Amino acid sequence: MKPGPKGLSPSQQEARGETRPSRQVVAMFADHAARPDPDHIPAPAGMTRAAKKIWAAKVDRFRQRGQKVQGFEDALRQYCELEAALNDAFKKGTVNMAMVNAHRHWAAEFYDTPAAQKVPVYGKQKETNGFANNGRRTSSG
Repeated sequence: MKPGPKGLSPSQQEARGETRPSRQVVAMFADHAARPDPDHIPAPAGMTRAAKKIWAAKVDRFRQRGQKVQGFEDALRQYCELEAALNDAFKKGTVNMAMVNAHRHWAAEFYDTPAAQKVPVYGKQKETNGFANNGRRTSSG
């Protein structure tokens, strides 16, 4: 992963006034998102039993959201296996922060956190800054 915030969609760039041709995002597989997922997406072979349960729950949740699953099975498999391992580590009391942080990153990639689902509002600025008067003298002197 590259450091820093995630890239902006073309509509967000346009809303910000960013229209340089060099910054244009080109969809490599434009028709992929338009194709519906098959009715049944089986868990990949070789997954643990716990990860397969997580797989089924996540695929169901993503379908309810209208989120694409087909084409991202490898990434989803890693996410499910990591979550199963993390759940097991929590039971044993052997959780390490590397696993927690990796899970946070996967959750953000699959929009499974509230922060990942937040849509920024561009074009609107805050009316006033609550900290703008800090350090200034008051008028009554």
